[in-house]
Amino acid sequence: MSAKVFLGEPLCRNRALVDISIAFTHDAFKAKMALERVPAPLRPLARYWLPEMARVRAIQKTMATLIEPELRARRERKAKLEAAGEPVPKPADSLEWMDAVARGRPWDFAAAQLLLNFNAIHTTSLTLTHLMFDLVADKACVEQLRREVVEVLGEDQGWKKTSLYKMKLLDSCMKESQRINVQSPLFMNRVAIAPVQLSDGTVIPKGATVAVPTLHMQEAGGNWGSDPTTFDGARFLRMRQQPGNENRWQFVTTSVEHLGFGHGKHACPGRFFASNEIKIAVAHLLLKYDWRFEEGRNRPKTVNDGTGQNLPDAKAAVEFRARTPEIDIDSL
Repeated sequence: MSAKVFLGEPLCRNRALVDISIAFTHDAFKAKMALERVPAPLRPLARYWLPEMARVRAIQKTMATLIEPELRARRERKAKLEAAGEPVPKPADSLEWMDAVARGRPWDFAAAQLLLNFNAIHTTSLTLTHLMFDLVADKACVEQLRREVVEVLGEDQGWKKTSLYKMKLLDSCMKESQRINVQSPLFMNRVAIAPVQLSDGTVIPKGATVAVPTLHMQEAGGNWGSDPTTFDGARFLRMRQQPGNENRWQFVTTSVEHLGFGHGKHACPGRFFASNEIKIAVAHLLLKYDWRFEEGRNRPKTVNDGTGQNLPDAKAAVEFRARTPEIDIDSL
């Protein structure tokens, strides 16, 4: 789905492009960790001899060979249409946006696309995996979500911009899963570029690293109600039903209480796209398949990757089988 929005047709159907975009999400992290083991003054040189960096450069080169022909073809079509005085269609994808911003200047489209894909694939896939683990462990919630999806798509006679907003239980499940499976114990890491004095008199010196803890997102009391350490898919739906809170607890809404996307002017700008993408994916996954954990297994535990990131267990197995969906979701 991300590839279609970012690159459009026909590139999004290119299997090689999809594969290297996925590979980059793994190899970029490996390269980062390899560079971090090298003393900072040597890193500008180390990037040339580290095998992890060589792999990243190879991926970038392959990406360039895939997207540059499409860029040239688009520019040629545009030039011909402009010369003929005909209107020039503008594809609604990131390749077109980047070309417009470049304005003829040298621009590393391959690196830009890989980084864009990285941000979309990495965090969205983690969120979706955690959510599916939580839903597979809650069969009653799955049935309620199926009814909601069928009702909304039937009422709207297909996918509309408002359809995703109407899936409020699904939105609640997503926010609850994000709260329970907070990605890191510290968010919004920053380095002070000048001394800062807080309201209580505490002074943060220049050069100090500061971050905001996220443990309060799972603590008892406050906004979460009873049993805040247990997944409750309808938790935020109930909170939104309180007067004045209709929009406060949406998946994409940030607050000091829920830092899943950060907060303030630097909150994740891609959260709206991610929200829509996850909702569409979950709708297809739940309507088309039945899900369960392996016999005798419960919801897989979250794994710490050693860098402070809390990740879904990549070795966990989930069983699924095809089911007949209540509506033909593929044709909508």
